[in-house]
Amino acid sequence: MNAPKLKINLINRIIEIDDIALLKSLESLFSTSDKNISKFLELANEKMQQENETEDFTAYIKEWVKNM
Repeated sequence: MNAPKLKINLINRIIEIDDIALLKSLESLFSTSDKNISKFLELANEKMQQENETEDFTAYIKEWVKNM
């Protein structure tokens, strides 16, 4: 998706928001520098990825059962 389409999608999404607290948070986010916004979004993306990942304990459980 190109930049103009992304901007329109973001604007349309913001228009749909009715929560004043969320809108104020977005306002303060947008009033910071592009570097700070980029850093915030990077951290938020990392957090979402961590929440979506599940650890595989299969090997640990097999080793634990073997040692019982």
